Amino acid sequence: MGTRSQAGRILFGVALSATLLYLVLRDVRPAELLAHLSRTHGGWLALSALLNLAMLGARGARWSSLFHPEPLAAWPLVSATTIGLMANNLLPLRMGELVRGWLAAQSGGVSFWTAMATLVVERALDMLSILLVLGGIVFLVPVPRWLQTGALSLLALDLLAMGTLILVARGPASWRALVRKIPRVGDALERWVSLFAIGLRSLRAGPHLGPLLWWTACIWVLNAGAVWAALRAGGLTLPLSASLTVLVFAGVGVAIPSAPGYIGTLQFFIVQALAIFGVTGAAAVSVSLLYHAASFFPITLLGGILLATQGVSLREASHAARSRAGAP
Repeated sequence: MGTRSQAGRILFGVALSATLLYLVLRDVRPAELLAHLSRTHGGWLALSALLNLAMLGARGARWSSLFHPEPLAAWPLVSATTIGLMANNLLPLRMGELVRGWLAAQSGGVSFWTAMATLVVERALDMLSILLVLGGIVFLVPVPRWLQTGALSLLALDLLAMGTLILVARGPASWRALVRKIPRVGDALERWVSLFAIGLRSLRAGPHLGPLLWWTACIWVLNAGAVWAALRAGGLTLPLSASLTVLVFAGVGVAIPSAPGYIGTLQFFIVQALAIFGVTGAAAVSVSLLYHAASFFPITLLGGILLATQGVSLREASHAARSRAGAP
């Protein structure tokens, strides 16, 4: 049943990516698209790639602060983050998240599920950041009503999730006592709550929250800078609100099910964002491809190099991560 479910999810993601990519390309002439791409400003594209690589360092540093009260060394987490994002580019079902957790557990001497709990916090922080940015740009640009409605719904869900995580972090004993009463699976759930509670300690109040918020801000400033540079690489000179709008829409494209590497979903949502500013057709599609390339290729290449230095293949790492995730 699990294999069938995974196969279904993979097929759904591939079908959605293919459909959205078709919608993006159906009215664009290949010759016109190639003409736009041939005018790419290489310096701006290189800057976008460098900012994406710098963001890996900020993500690793923030991840380190999520291990509380004893932060792990930052560099192994930077490496694990890079390898995990590379795996997301090449493997289905966001397998890179499991690979990241497995690598962090291997290098930091922590429980796999403790590492995965910190990644849950990281995901919630990223989603909250995207929604806060969206909340700001709705006052500056005419964001479609469907996106406003969806954003409010996601914000409510994200706040509910963050509140639940904080409650688990602040009172793990109460939650363990609660799930222990569930017939048949109570003991197993109690162990899961115990493991996750360790990884959620960073949500408790304390001086570690300062670095956590600082690195979160750095991540999104670098991300916005990478978008801005990609727009300039495509010959577009747009206001800062355009970079933020593309950033938010790209975040939606990355969050929904897709083929490996977010192919199709990322292009579709970036094109929708640029349409708000009057950029359509081949110009919008070329920018979406440039931004995607500035992230996909540097991260995939660096992740492959870092994984090779550990003497582990991507197949071995993903198999070990899946095996660990299947263990109680």
